[in-house]
Amino acid sequence: MVSDASKKKAAQKKAAAAAKRGGKAAAAAIVATASSKAAEKAANGIADMHISNRTCTGVLCSHPLSRDIRIESLSVTFHGHDLIVDSELELNYGRRYGLLGLNGCGKSTLLTAIGQRELPIPDHMDIYRLTREIEASDMSALEAVISCDEERLKLEKEAEVLAAQDDRGGESLERVYERLDALDAATAEKRAAEILHGLGFDKQTQAKRHVIFLVVGE
Repeated sequence: MVSDASKKKAAQKKAAAAAKRGGKAAAAAIVATASSKAAEKAANGIADMHISNRTCTGVLCSHPLSRDIRIESLSVTFHGHDLIVDSELELNYGRRYGLLGLNGCGKSTLLTAIGQRELPIPDHMDIYRLTREIEASDMSALEAVISCDEERLKLEKEAEVLAAQDDRGGESLERVYERLDALDAATAEKRAAEILHGLGFDKQTQAKRHVIFLVVGE
């Protein structure tokens, strides 16, 4: 006859084997979940990638903290065609520049490359690029420029909604305020005015309402 001790020992072995199988299954589930998340993250990363038809090279020769920009050995190709070859780009603070050239010579391509930071432009410089005529509106020039900051406007509306909740938004509202601080939202109007001043708008014309007031092309 099988003793009680042998029965207990056999039962313990079965329990251990079952636990081991369960552990392996759980580990496999964890690995599968991790692999799924990694694949999802990789897919999202690929979706967020900006694939450019341009190839840009250049060396920043001005001081990284300077307000002026001087890029040497500048070359830009588009779909394999050379548009700019071993040239120099110099932009000095306070000056306004225009690009002149035949259609297809690369004016828009160069501006797009600058707007996408495909050239070595210091991070402390903000870049705002208008790709088409602004729609007719009765807004002032200052209001129109401020309204282009879509992320800030979205966050401000979200903050209003969160602040109206019973818990006053909690951590979510704090994160929104932190992002607004990072965007320097409090100085949005001042920065918009500086942009317009650089385009030749004085205080009076910035506040004046126009049906069509601003056209910036490339």
